[in-house]
Amino acid sequence: MEDVMVLSKSEAAAALAEIDTTTRRNGLLKGYRIGGPILMLWSVVWALGYLNMGLLAPHWWGWTWLGLDAVGVIGTVLLAQRGQRQAGVGAQGGPNSLRMLGGMAVVMIFVSAVFAVLRPTDPAGYVAFPGLLVGVIYAGVGVFFARRYLLIGAVMFALTLIGFYGFKEHLAFWMASASAALFVSGVWLWRG
Repeated sequence: MEDVMVLSKSEAAAALAEIDTTTRRNGLLKGYRIGGPILMLWSVVWALGYLNMGLLAPHWWGWTWLGLDAVGVIGTVLLAQRGQRQAGVGAQGGPNSLRMLGGMAVVMIFVSAVFAVLRPTDPAGYVAFPGLLVGVIYAGVGVFFARRYLLIGAVMFALTLIGFYGFKEHLAFWMASASAALFVSGVWLWRG
């Protein structure tokens, strides 16, 4: 007769808790691998957008960002779908893509509404606000879901404030160079 292993309730609970922890950790790492290339894409979008803000007259800024944001949104959806396919996660397209598009639309509408209502008189306000907003959004994601985003958000928030108070006359160029932090963060997420 074979020996049968009998687990106590506490041993079974501990084993199940370990399985749950491993499953959550695996899902988090897959999410980081999917999010990394998206952060890298947005770092390029930001660098180009902020360089244009430094080089073009303010009346071109909105049009420049509209085009770049469109590229970023489309690229984000495509990268997310590819990442999900590679990781074997979720549905291809479908509800996740729609939620992502909806979330981005909400943020873009919010930014437009803030600028329309508050009408900053100093162009530096237009330059700094997206960095502050993205810093807060990433930090919030980090607090509630994925800890690495907390550090990414804090870095973006801090870099924006440093540029605003330290290099205001060159803020657009500062933000373009600070977008390298998003790229490095994307590599950090992607590499796990």
